[in-house]
Order: sequence, then structure tokens, then C-alpha cells
Amino acid sequence: MNSRPAYRPRGQWVVFGLLLTLSVGMMGASGTRFARTIQGDVNFMLNPVENLVNDAADTVGSYWSTVTQLDHLRSENDRLRDENRTLQEQLRRMPAIALLNDNWTKVSQAQQTSPYQTIIARVVIRDISDVRQKTIVINRGLADGVTLGQVIIDAGGGLVGRVMLVDTYDSKVLLVNDSGARVVGREVESGAIGTIHGQIGGQLQMSYVSSNDKLALGQAVVTAGMESPGGDVTSPYPPGLLIGTITSVAKDPNEVVQSAIVQPAADLNGIEWVLIITNYQGGFASPSPSPSPSPSPTPLATLIPTQKPAPTPPPTPTPGPTPSPSSGIVTPPPH
Repeated sequence: MNSRPAYRPRGQWVVFGLLLTLSVGMMGASGTRFARTIQGDVNFMLNPVENLVNDAADTVGSYWSTVTQLDHLRSENDRLRDENRTLQEQLRRMPAIALLNDNWTKVSQAQQTSPYQTIIARVVIRDISDVRQKTIVINRGLADGVTLGQVIIDAGGGLVGRVMLVDTYDSKVLLVNDSGARVVGREVESGAIGTIHGQIGGQLQMSYVSSNDKLALGQAVVTAGMESPGGDVTSPYPPGLLIGTITSVAKDPNEVVQSAIVQPAADLNGIEWVLIITNYQGGFASPSPSPSPSPSPTPLATLIPTQKPAPTPPPTPTPGPTPSPSSGIVTPPPH
């Protein structure tokens, strides 16, 4: 096929020529004063629009930057708040931790200087209500060598109580200020002897003290550690353990005995660490039976003295055959 050249209408050539002429003319006129004036007027009119557009763009950019920065600050603030809460909790625990460390140091030093063999134990449960037995539970038991009746003291040597129940890994202690606990105490200055038991409110009462003995306020009371005259029965408490201090004395001239109120030496309400005396054995019965396994009971026969049987009379001899002197014939004995 024969190709024919593209046909361009005459109008297109006219428009193209006009645009070309206008462009060349504007390029030539751009350097004239009139062109510069028009350019300045146009810039002057468009300047507010340009400023508005620029301000809007700056505002949008600033807003976006602010939103991004606020989100970062919010995250940083949450992190700092969590760290602050953690630090506050640690600060609140510091006094308790410091007190626990101090008490541990004291009880460790007391164990080294104690004249008795002891085991350190921590109080894990306490029941100091006046409607039930005043007891504490410590974290030592049969596995640690704890047995019924062992005496408990604090780091200062103050009497705490005795073990009343023993399990494998923990034990229950009857506190000395319980109404069911009994301790024979001695006033160190006068040597007055009395029976000490607990009262409502946690204090101790020293009763049955001879009116001839002198009880002075502020004097210390310790365990008497008495023995029976025969020496076969020993106090369940070793002698010389500090029980407390006399705070008041009640004496009636018409009575043969007097009494006193004793403030316990040990902090029975807030004690954390205790010492278990393991090498002292008293001759009294334990405060209460233990659920732990115990040795087989002694047979009853060994507890009751054996009586000798009554003597048995010798058997009566049976007469044998009697020979006849005359005939030599044996006659049977009579029946």
C-alpha cells in the first residue's frame, strides 16, 4: 500500500504559530520594566495565598509532629509510672526487710552465745486471740530434730513457750502468756517463788507467792528450774530464763500469799525469729499430745510391779506298796 503523509489542518498551524510568537514575545518582554511590574503585582497578590498555604502546611506538619511526640511521651510516662510504682513498693518493703535482717542477725548472734544447743526457727503463723489458745507456728519440725516439750526463747533469752504439737516440717508452740501455760518463776532479788500463768491482754500473773517474801516493782522474774527432792522430776523449763519484769504487786495483810503482774520479756505479739532449746529435757509431761508418730507405748506389765506367786505346797507323797513281814507278799495301798 502507498502511504500518504499525515494531514494537519491549517488551524493547528495557526495556533502553534501564535503560541510560539507569544512565548518568544514574553521571553523578550520579561526583562522590561512593565513585565517586572506585572510580576511584582502578581507576586504581591499571590503572596497571602502562598503564606496561607505555607502556614497550613507548617500547621499540619507541626500537628503531626506533636501527635507523634505526644504518643512517645505517653509511652515514656507509662514506663516511668511503672518504674516509680516498683520503686515505691521496694521502698515500702525496705523497713520490713531491714527489720527482718536485723532480727536474723540478733538471733544468729544469740545462738552463738547461748549456753544451750539451739535451732533457729521463724514464726510463720500466730494466733494471739484471747478466745483461743495463744500459739505460734514455727517452720521447724521432726525433720529438724524438734520434739514435744522443747522450750522456745527469743534472741534476748526471753521465754516464749513450749512445743505442744510437732509435725514433719513445722511445730506449734504454746505461748507462755496463755492461760493454760504454767511456769514456776523466781524473783531474782528476793528469791520469791510463785506460779506464773497468762491473763487476758497478754500479761502474766505470778501467784501463790508467800506473803513473807518481798516483791519489788521493776525486778526481773526468771524460771526457777526446780527439781523434786528426790531429783527424779525436773522442771520442764531450764533455770534462769528471763520471764519478765514485775509491774504491780497485790498484797493483802490478811492473806498468807500475794501476787504480782509480770510484763513478758519476749515480744510475744510480734516475734519473728526464735530459738529452740534442744539439749534440755524436763521431767514433766508435755503440754498436749502430738499427732506425730511416737514410739510404741511401754507394755502395761512393765508399769505394774510384778507380784511374787504364792508358794506352792509340796505334793503329798503317795504311799508305795508295803511288804508283808510275814509272808513277803506285797499288799496294795488303801484307796
